[in-house]
Order: sequence, then C-alpha cells, then structure tokens
Amino acid sequence: MKTVIAAYCFKGKGKNHKLAIVTSSSGRWLIPKGHYEDDSYNQLLALEEAWEEAGVKGKIAGGPYSFVIDRGGKAKWKIYSVKIRSLAQDWPEKQQRKRRLVKPLEAAELIDCPDLVSAIVGIAETYKKD
Repeated sequence: MKTVIAAYCFKGKGKNHKLAIVTSSSGRWLIPKGHYEDDSYNQLLALEEAWEEAGVKGKIAGGPYSFVIDRGGKAKWKIYSVKIRSLAQDWPEKQQRKRRLVKPLEAAELIDCPDLVSAIVGIAETYKKD
C-alpha cells in the first residue's frame, strides 16, 4: 500500500474556519498532497506540497492524521494540518491548478472521494470551537 503525505491548509476557527483545496491534473478537487519519501521528512513534505500546489506558506499545526483512502486503489494518507500564514498570488503550480479557500462542508461537496471527505470532516472537527 502506498503512502501519501497531504496538507490540510487552514485558517480560522469555528464559523470562520476555511481550508485550501486545489484541483488535480484531472480537474478533481482535493487537498495538496505528495508521495511518501522518508518518515523523517513528512512534515517538510507536507509544507512543500502546500507551497507548490496551493501557494500556501504556513506552519505545521497538527497531525499526522492517518487514514486509508480508496481512490482507485488503497493508499495510506498522512495528513498534516498547516496553519496558513499567507497565500501567494503566484506559486510553482499555479498554471496547472485552481485553488479555493472554502468551508469544510463546501469542500465536502466539491471533493468526489468519500474517504477523503471523511478525513477532512474529521480534521475540521478539531477546529470547530471559536
């Protein structure tokens, strides 16, 4: 089973809580992610993917939250919360991806992978209180 490192990029708490979602190469909405490289660098990989795919500069705020996600084949996802410090207007993969900052329930409507939606909703619960 392959391992994916992902970034749950967020800002705000409670009713002001939003997360960054991006499109994949096929146009599907998801969160920034990359393939597993080395356990000792997972947090750095999450931050790197947040920057490259979503233009997010931030800091690790939680995780890893581990989930098995089945999207045409099972993969273990390790998702790190990344608190957004800034959103760049230009970033490495801007030409290949769209980025949106949305509330968790809106993300749940846009993402078409039920396992990923469950993971996102679970992580969002952490930031439910004001």
